[in-house]
Amino acid sequence: MKTILLSVLMLGAALTADAQATVKANFAKNDTTFYKDVIKMDMALPMGQGNKKIAITKNTRYVVLDKTANGYKIECNITDIIVDGDQEVAEQAQVMGNKYLKGVKMLLQTNTDGKVEKILNLDEVASTGSKTAIADIEEQYKKNPMIEQVLPKAKFLMAISEQFEEKALIDNLNENSFLYYYGKDLKTNSKEDRTKQGMKLTSTYTVANNGGNTVITTNLKDNMTESDVKKMMIDQMKKMGMGEEVTSQIDANWGQMKAMGMTNLSVNGTDNLTFLPNGWLQSLSGKSATKVMGMEMKLDTQSEITYKNWK
Repeated sequence: MKTILLSVLMLGAALTADAQATVKANFAKNDTTFYKDVIKMDMALPMGQGNKKIAITKNTRYVVLDKTANGYKIECNITDIIVDGDQEVAEQAQVMGNKYLKGVKMLLQTNTDGKVEKILNLDEVASTGSKTAIADIEEQYKKNPMIEQVLPKAKFLMAISEQFEEKALIDNLNENSFLYYYGKDLKTNSKEDRTKQGMKLTSTYTVANNGGNTVITTNLKDNMTESDVKKMMIDQMKKMGMGEEVTSQIDANWGQMKAMGMTNLSVNGTDNLTFLPNGWLQSLSGKSATKVMGMEMKLDTQSEITYKNWK
């Protein structure tokens, strides 16, 4: 069940419609913005095994350290992550929520639009994050030595270390924050293929202007073949450090899993984002439903500014 859970977790009247916009940062040096993200998750387990519910509250601070002709230098720091609810799911959700980077000041270099291009202190971020991850994993295996039989600790540690490579860190930032939108030219009914938590999705956008604010509605839908779903499941297991002896069981048991309805995947979601004229996100609200491996997961996401030093 842990494997399945981690695989899944790793998923107005005043408006002027039919607009188009480039989401672009117009920050000032020393801009400081705090966001609170609240994610509520409700999981219906397969074969009538019940429901699991959790709520994740994450606080993130952004500080614009410098602004040049080439872009911005921004400090990003996850100051706190609180997870309430089912402990097994909560543990996996904290991994998804970047718990290993809690308190780590990431220095991001962006282009002039605000798109993240580089992590300037990558070695420091990777070193600190890895140490936290190793200590946490050692504790998990100490509490439950039986994990070793399913997932050798050495393989798990190697798989976790790949999360701290620069591309993986930037991809994770883009998948889990509003930073993804910077530099994008969007218009109503435009479509974009993207990957999120290993799932191939198609985004359809609606863009509007509301008193100078850019309002974006993103409708997300799955765009995966049966082969894509199988590959995603295997890739997620490999990310956990599972070897061929485990991942090969997906191929071997695919027919049986298909007959049980556990190979179907569907994703439907809507995100509503409002960007202010200076480029900062004002608010985000989203809902999604994902069905995979016989399980359904519903997410409700809210993001808001809790502090700012700019007008």
